[in-house]
Amino acid sequence: MFPDPITPRSFPEQLEQVDYDPFGLMPKAFAARPRLFTTPAKLKITRGLIEKGGWPRQAFELLLARAAEPCPFPAETPPAASYPLAQQTALYALRNAYAAALTGDAACRKRGLEALRRLARAYISWPIVPGLGRLVVEDIQEGMVMYLAASAYDCLAASPLSPADERLFLDMLEASRPVSDSAQHAFCGNHNSGSLRGKLAVASAMGNREDFHAALYGHHRNGQWSYGIIHQLRHDFLSDGLHWERSPGYHFFMLSVVADMADIMENMGVDLWHAKLPPLQQDDGHDLHRAYGPTKGLKTLEAVFDAPLYFAFPNGDLSMLADSRLANLRGLCIWGSIYDLAYEAYKSPQLAWLLNRAERDYPQDQRPVPGLPMALQTPWMAELALARFRRASYPAGRMDWKRDRPLSLLGRHVGGSTLFPVYGEAILRANPDKPEATAAALFWGPHTAGHQSPAALHTDFYGAGRSATDAPRMDNSGYQNPLYLTWARTTIAHNTVTVDQKGMFPYDFDTTSLWECDRWRDTISDGELVLFQPDGQGFKAVRARNENVYKDVLLDRTLVTTDTFILDVYRVTADRVRLFDWAMHVAGTPGLPTGSRTAKLGEERGYRHFSDVKRLPVSGKSFELTWRELAGVTSVAAVLPAGCTAWSGRDPIPEADKMHTLGEIGPVAPRHTLILRTRGKSALFVSAWSFNGTPVPLRLVKGAAETDVVIRTGSGKAAQTWTFPQKSDPVQG
Repeated sequence: MFPDPITPRSFPEQLEQVDYDPFGLMPKAFAARPRLFTTPAKLKITRGLIEKGGWPRQAFELLLARAAEPCPFPAETPPAASYPLAQQTALYALRNAYAAALTGDAACRKRGLEALRRLARAYISWPIVPGLGRLVVEDIQEGMVMYLAASAYDCLAASPLSPADERLFLDMLEASRPVSDSAQHAFCGNHNSGSLRGKLAVASAMGNREDFHAALYGHHRNGQWSYGIIHQLRHDFLSDGLHWERSPGYHFFMLSVVADMADIMENMGVDLWHAKLPPLQQDDGHDLHRAYGPTKGLKTLEAVFDAPLYFAFPNGDLSMLADSRLANLRGLCIWGSIYDLAYEAYKSPQLAWLLNRAERDYPQDQRPVPGLPMALQTPWMAELALARFRRASYPAGRMDWKRDRPLSLLGRHVGGSTLFPVYGEAILRANPDKPEATAAALFWGPHTAGHQSPAALHTDFYGAGRSATDAPRMDNSGYQNPLYLTWARTTIAHNTVTVDQKGMFPYDFDTTSLWECDRWRDTISDGELVLFQPDGQGFKAVRARNENVYKDVLLDRTLVTTDTFILDVYRVTADRVRLFDWAMHVAGTPGLPTGSRTAKLGEERGYRHFSDVKRLPVSGKSFELTWRELAGVTSVAAVLPAGCTAWSGRDPIPEADKMHTLGEIGPVAPRHTLILRTRGKSALFVSAWSFNGTPVPLRLVKGAAETDVVIRTGSGKAAQTWTFPQKSDPVQG
């Protein structure tokens, strides 16, 4: 029909036709019920696991116990919509419907029917609030409720329903259509994905091919085009495998949505897990980011499940940059059984390694339900995730850090280090097979999403088996917390350079919005990768720069990792005299030198939130500081620019019970920031970081921000000379 996939910019009416299916992802027919949350074949597998005992039997008994609890929805419909009540009721209905499908128990079926009736009557009566749905929530949550409700209906409808129930439940599902069509998020992003999950589930439950196609390919709604799942797979997962919003936690949330959708489609006889899709080449009309291409190659879902494993430090820690809230890979189980589903699709050793790691790392006494796998500890579906398992345990698996490999179309893992060129980050691992060896991450990507913060050239360091630095942490009070705007969305809260105590573009003005991004302005924020050197003799290096986030200022940073220390060379040049604050937020409490005195850093955004501020004595061109915590020691040796002053301040950090640190085990150390401040048209900040309690001897041999830089580390026979060229030549060491 067309030589290439059509877009909503060209022939939207043709794109909406159910018979237009260039990627072969429409089901040939809707299978017999149940076909949404489970299938007859999968029910048989689950019964077999239960019969063998162990944790599947425990999960099944927990399912029955929770199914027998009182229905959370009152007999009389509440006058006001309640999202928590609707979700709890939909989950309760699904528990009973699924339990009935497994056992044939009439009592479970009766409870499931009654719960779904109560929810259906209420849902139909509640008014639609444009952009907030019937439940007065955003589209992600409403989509989740409809996914659960549609799944419950599908399980119950596997046995004949009364005409009244059939009509009531179908009316409820039908009533969700104008809700999803009124959702305020219709384009790229996780909100639309959450809405699409609900839409796909409803279409599958109802056997509606038109809505199934709309969920896949997009459709017109309320006078505008709404993007579908295909757009998100072709465009929103970048061609290096990571998600465009550039927040690791949101990548995993997106995987949870995609895994649900792939599971639904698998039950319909459609293999989304192995579908190969070409990257989007141009704007579909309303794109929220500008990552297109390449012109050759095909994307797969397997790549987006693999890529984030290579985003981590050797112990599984992840940078907390942006609104991630995921501190370690083991914490991804908060999103449920997404990697259990992925393992069944791909059977890859690295996915087995990841699943076993989470089980090994979490002590039983720290689990809400001891004895159950971590994927069943999630608040989303808990023991219902039993439906997704095909086995009670996994092979040991292996994460082969030494194997060079591509990541999707443009990412690459080389020599134990990883480059995500579209996302805009590199992770250097000096020796990933040695968990105690150093690692460093450098971010230079664009600021294209609201979940990001103004943090060009932010870095995170790892050594001696732990993350030594941090990005801003927020408590679980949500985005209403004023610290989001005045701390997390500031540049000084990150490990980079702040100019004139002001935030980087697009937070270069006193905005009241948390969601600034460069596409609302007439400037782009893109940084540039200058050097990726994963194969140096005994070291790895990366260099990036940015001249778009501060007007007439060039930021240029080079990192080097060796087995025992990290080198950081940060050049800043400007067209006039400016104030430069180089900051590093370090885990632990610093041993302040004698002569430190109480001081103030001012009331600018970000700066006002430091406590216990001290001005540190400096003399000459060298400076050393050591931070200590229970997990280890971090030391820095720095070469100071002329006229430099040094400051220390304690970061605002939430109490442990309010912290969004998914996957973190053990106490969280305080964070204390070192700020090196100088004024001039340029500045050169050189530092060496070690993690054994002894600062690295460091000397600047020659150089400035505008020239080659030569430094010397160590002393005696251990001394080594390093050259950091001004041009984009490799580092020499």
